[in-house]
Amino acid sequence: MRNRSGFTLIETMIALVILTIVVTGMGRFVGMFLHAEASSGIRLVATSVASERLELIRADPRYTTLNTLYGTGVTADTTGFPGYPTMRRRTTILRDQTSTPARDFTTITVKVTHPSTPRDTVSLTATVAAP
Repeated sequence: MRNRSGFTLIETMIALVILTIVVTGMGRFVGMFLHAEASSGIRLVATSVASERLELIRADPRYTTLNTLYGTGVTADTTGFPGYPTMRRRTTILRDQTSTPARDFTTITVKVTHPSTPRDTVSLTATVAAP
């Protein structure tokens, strides 16, 4: 019997199939990673945009006119921010002046969406009591 060294054609083909499966799986992983990285950057900007608007309204001392100052009536929409021209911010201000029991507070909700991540809406809410 002769001593044969090296790989057979079958062994080489099996190794290529395994290598193809591994490379394809890594390609999918890299694609998912890049998408997650891009969407997290958009969420970070959206959170900053929402937080800035919310803090601006909360800091305003003109409590009784918040609805008219920060929106047309109750809701205000803004589209386009530096670097994100399609990002959309919606501000909703609801004042509750119930007489029984006597209370007066305003709920401010800011929602920010971006067309590339429609499922990742950033929503921040704060309640401000009357001074």
